[in-house]
Amino acid sequence: MIKSKFKKIIIFVFIYFFIDLSMTQLFLFNFYYDKLEKRHESDLINRISNKNYKYTFEKKKSFVANYLGTEYTVKTNNLGFRDYKVRDLDKSYNYTIVIGDSYVEGVAIEYKDTMVGHLNKKIKSNKIEKFEFLNAGVASYSSYIYLKKIITIIKENPWLKVVDVIVVLDKSDIMDATNYFDRPESFPEKKVKHKFRSTQFFLKDLKEGHIWRFLYKQTTTGAFIKKVGDIVELKVRNLRDRYKLSKKLKKGFFEIDRRQVDAVRSINTRTDISGLLHGNLWETRAKKSIDFEISNLVLLKEFLNKKKIDLIVLLFPWPYEIANRIPRENYINYIIPKLEQNKINYISSYKKFLEGDIYINISDNYIYNDNHLNKNGYKILSDEIWKYYKEKD
Repeated sequence: MIKSKFKKIIIFVFIYFFIDLSMTQLFLFNFYYDKLEKRHESDLINRISNKNYKYTFEKKKSFVANYLGTEYTVKTNNLGFRDYKVRDLDKSYNYTIVIGDSYVEGVAIEYKDTMVGHLNKKIKSNKIEKFEFLNAGVASYSSYIYLKKIITIIKENPWLKVVDVIVVLDKSDIMDATNYFDRPESFPEKKVKHKFRSTQFFLKDLKEGHIWRFLYKQTTTGAFIKKVGDIVELKVRNLRDRYKLSKKLKKGFFEIDRRQVDAVRSINTRTDISGLLHGNLWETRAKKSIDFEISNLVLLKEFLNKKKIDLIVLLFPWPYEIANRIPRENYINYIIPKLEQNKINYISSYKKFLEGDIYINISDNYIYNDNHLNKNGYKILSDEIWKYYKEKD
């Protein structure tokens, strides 16, 4: 009797998931995942190879990009820079080029809320004519690419009136620098071939025996169970983080602000990079990469000096640094003397992020569960840049 009931349950579950799988593949993928795939494809094909600085955005395009499930619109100008609209730049204007990686591109953020977007709002509100900041940043760039791209853009566009170049140094540059120690002169131009990711995972997961991943990626029931599980896991983590913070800050469990708890999720992202800022990896890897960054900045400064263009470097903290003194001091106490030694102008925004409650600062100024800034964080950086220019004048 028991065996018979068990057999019926197994048959029912098998038939249920077979129907679920079939209906999901036929309908959900066609009406939902297919739409996501097309947007992913659009994002890929508009991030193109470049022989001089590896990759960039396609010129004069508009497409939807996606970062951690958040969609944002990217529009580009005739230089392939992210802009507020698809356009040709005005040749009568003076420009400051801001270059960096995903922090300058402004992943998950609409253009108006990026650092450059905030800066151009200040230009308009102060009624400054014939001047703009330009966004030359693209995700995953690093110091050698900054050098190569700026030189290429200025050489290939003699009409472009550049007054300043602002290089925004990111902590991920430390890891990325190792890819360019040999200083490649050029990069192979590759055409991206989009592959339907869900189909790839379908076959791969079956072949490799990843049954659970197969179920939550290919069936509606599996996706629902995973979603519920993720919510429960998040609640448990938040309780754990609240408890740890209450001990660390010597406050009652319920006295901890929700924003302080949220900050912990941002602090603990990208430990592969934050781990470079202290201990043995700081001495053996990070310092070498920072020295390489400085050498690229020196080369860029020499090139810009000949063009009578000023170079400014912007430094800003990751959430991990805000919450941890040793890695923060390791970084700023190493890189700032290097900048000063080479007479490179710099802006440090660290102080602004350390004022008041640091955990609330992180929650208010960074994307939840990520190390990237949100629109409030970008406004702080734009304010620091604007302050630098006002003091300079």
